[in-house]
Amino acid sequence: MTRFALRYLLRRLVVAYATLLVVMTLLFVLLRAMPGSFVSAMTTPGMTTAQTARLEAAWGVHDPLWMQYLRFLLNYQTGNFGWSPTMHAPVAAVLARRLPRTLVLFGAAFLACYAVGPLVGMVLGWYRDARGGTLALALSLFVYATPVFWVAWLLVWLLDHRLGWLPSAHMVTQFPAFDVAPLPVALDFLRHLALPLLSVAAVGWVGATLLVRPAMRDAARSDYVDLARAKGLRERTVLFKHAGRNALLPVTTSAALALAFLVDGAVVTETVFSWPGMGRLIVTAVLDRDYPLAQAAFFLVAVVVVVARLGLDVAYTYLDPRLSFGGRER
Repeated sequence: MTRFALRYLLRRLVVAYATLLVVMTLLFVLLRAMPGSFVSAMTTPGMTTAQTARLEAAWGVHDPLWMQYLRFLLNYQTGNFGWSPTMHAPVAAVLARRLPRTLVLFGAAFLACYAVGPLVGMVLGWYRDARGGTLALALSLFVYATPVFWVAWLLVWLLDHRLGWLPSAHMVTQFPAFDVAPLPVALDFLRHLALPLLSVAAVGWVGATLLVRPAMRDAARSDYVDLARAKGLRERTVLFKHAGRNALLPVTTSAALALAFLVDGAVVTETVFSWPGMGRLIVTAVLDRDYPLAQAAFFLVAVVVVVARLGLDVAYTYLDPRLSFGGRER
């Protein structure tokens, strides 16, 4: 790794840490900006005065505000998120069970969106006069303008209620107590994953297609494409290696921006399909007034988004030949 590359990565790491610091500060301020004591919102009618006092002492509500803030930052940076009163377990343990389920769902959806969508967009932009291109564009615009929850309910109605092909709730079927072979369990998990995956990926897929298509049309008329053809390169090589690389730049930026909507997508999709992940956990924690769990879940989602965007920032520098680390030509 060159010195310029290392300097660039260090700058991005500093920005990522500063972003997480802002997130932690907002969580601290919002929790304490609630009317009255936020600890009182976590008490139950059956709690005694002594139990309430112990809860307040555990949260340090009577300490100076700056001391509470420093303790909050230290705890969050060391993974000490406290105790969940509704789950009766450490918050970190609850998050460790839920986060992989959300990562599987939205990681697969993200890969489906930005692996298949740009490929379709490149083909539609390259062969812009092909038969069926207008129909494909109209269908893409219709799907892109449809809210995610409408796509989800449409898929549930068609593939579950009408055709009965795929289950629309939970992550796996409730198997009997006796041992079940791993292969049927894995296949059952994939069947449950299909509907939420399709509902999340559908809008993102066509969005990536619509971004790449005009960029590919511009690239097809560029001078460097004409030069590549004049050198006798195959059409497929010109399409994917020369024109396609530049056409991917808009979708790379879009992928970074789309990560900001991860929380919203997780809440809607996991609620519709009863998927036991982070989004559904946030809804449950807020409704149950489990504030330690809710704020830790928000923070963990922010960590995932910041880390993913950091990776996309690094990938962008390799996709764009005009960019370089440290402002110098590679």
